Amino acid sequence: MRGSHEFETVEVDWIDHATVKLKDSDGLVVYIDPWSDVFDGEQEKADVIVSTHDHFDHFDREAIKALKQKDTVLILTEDSEDDAPEEMETKVISPGNSVEAHGHSFRGVEAYNVDKFREPDTPFHPKGLCTGVIFELDGLKFYHASDTDPIEEMEKLSEEKIDVAFMPAGGHYTMDQEEAIEAVKKVRPGKVVPIHYGYVDETTCDTEKFEEDITEGTDSEAFILEN
Repeated sequence: MRGSHEFETVEVDWIDHATVKLKDSDGLVVYIDPWSDVFDGEQEKADVIVSTHDHFDHFDREAIKALKQKDTVLILTEDSEDDAPEEMETKVISPGNSVEAHGHSFRGVEAYNVDKFREPDTPFHPKGLCTGVIFELDGLKFYHASDTDPIEEMEKLSEEKIDVAFMPAGGHYTMDQEEAIEAVKKVRPGKVVPIHYGYVDETTCDTEKFEEDITEGTDSEAFILEN
């Protein structure tokens, strides 16, 4: 695990890459994009699992099976629905729709690449593949941006009054740290946690500079979750 922090009453673990675990004061456990490659030993079971898109490092069937228990709800995108483990309750999320799980609402928002290409004219994450997610725990509003660049739709998210945003900052497949700062200026969260760097090749982030730039150039506060 890369690092942890308690945001008021919500425990947050950045396990690594895009995998984030949250636990509220009632013991509800939410995982976003769990990937077994970054697990270090057995993990606490999940009440809710969210997969933001069907790439192997964001939808990992083995990780989901390891985390699931009898009443775990799996929130996923349409492309992954047929590959969900059997006998799991699943709910499909997409930009603009909301689903309920264990009394909590999870709302999908846009996430896509603008200038990150697998090959000419083929982005790693075209519009419609990924879904960012917004949800609340213990009265705090969280936003996991999924794999994205700074996009125009983020401007409206400033109206959400997001408390904690998890932003990819590693570059190559997603926005790099400078672009992540652009995204923070659009979204205007209270706090921002950079993720999706340092595990996969070609994804890097100078966290000291990131924290400095967030402090000097935005109204947000950076939290670097590295123990």
